[in-house]
Amino acid sequence: MKKFWERNFFYKALAVLLAVLLWLYVNPATEKVFTVSVLPYNLTEGFVLAHNPEDVEVRVTGPSSTVKSLSSKEIKASVNLASAKLGEGTYSVEVNLPPGVEPVLIKPSSVKLLIDEIKEKQLPIRVITQGTVASGYSHFEPVLEPSTVVVRGPSRLLIDLDTALITVNLDQAKDNLVLNPPVTLLTKNGNIVSDKFEISPKNIQVFVPITENTHNKTVSIKPNINGEPKEGFHVSRVVLDPETVKITGSYETLSQIYQVSTAPIDITGITETYSTQVALVSPEGANLLYQPVVKVLVQIEAVAVTKNLVDIPVTVINLAEGKQVILKPDKVQLTLKGPSEEIGAVEKSAVKAFVDVEGLELGVHNLVVKAEVPKTLQLFNVEPSTVEVKIIEKE
Repeated sequence: MKKFWERNFFYKALAVLLAVLLWLYVNPATEKVFTVSVLPYNLTEGFVLAHNPEDVEVRVTGPSSTVKSLSSKEIKASVNLASAKLGEGTYSVEVNLPPGVEPVLIKPSSVKLLIDEIKEKQLPIRVITQGTVASGYSHFEPVLEPSTVVVRGPSRLLIDLDTALITVNLDQAKDNLVLNPPVTLLTKNGNIVSDKFEISPKNIQVFVPITENTHNKTVSIKPNINGEPKEGFHVSRVVLDPETVKITGSYETLSQIYQVSTAPIDITGITETYSTQVALVSPEGANLLYQPVVKVLVQIEAVAVTKNLVDIPVTVINLAEGKQVILKPDKVQLTLKGPSEEIGAVEKSAVKAFVDVEGLELGVHNLVVKAEVPKTLQLFNVEPSTVEVKIIEKE
């Protein structure tokens, strides 16, 4: 084999060189510049880019046939954000090229990015009406479900967010409208920025009451409570949402109606706050402008009872060294108030009555008796409320 290469070596090497030169002549190295989008990856959950990276120019080199057939879609530019922190930072651009193609220049080789955190903001819904109802008809305040939306997005953009808006087209309507319009987000400058955020929900259910022009009146809603809570508990408050409703009818009928009742709400035997939704009962001779579902919150509390603890000794605190006291009387009665179960279980050992003599001179003083009681109970009364404290030298 060695002899084979030694014979006519010059001619053989020349042939190889000519082959290479011929290949380079037929398929010379070529350069080309591509504009490529930069794709971020590995961004920490809860973070978001305040803006997308700008495109970069990538100059590549390679065989002419390969480079000429190359498209920008085959060139992948990216930035690794695994170590990104909140705020502005500079990150190197990485390029992935097809086989046989080499990078010559990436311009710029790094990009400045602003990393923000994702937060949420709750916005009330504002309704804008377009058009009018049919002649001889009137529309009333739209009822929204829900009345707010939760917007999720970059915290810096949330600060500038001002309004969540829906548009309702009345379109010569003669009947009640039930619509489901999309939510539009506006900045303080009035710019639409809905595409920059996640909106939940994206659409709002809207009910627009529309009636033929007749007499109407707004009256209060009265909860129809049936039954009683369990013994030892009572109803402390009832909250309604809404608290009023609009009714229609003749002038004579409306003048006799001052409230509308809910359907019955049974609270028999309950021991804790109860929440429900109920319908309204139409008054005789009148109609409800619409049939809202009323949210009712019935707040239940334990019945407070009192208990007297007698002969509670009065202790003295902050007595100076070398002094002693004489108390008249030296015992008091404490009246406690609270839930019956806890009141029934409280013992004298759980309370303390005392007077504070800090800084007092020798002599007779009338001091207010203070007391410590369990946190779940209330000190209702101390009898007597003051005691005579005589401070003398210690014998």
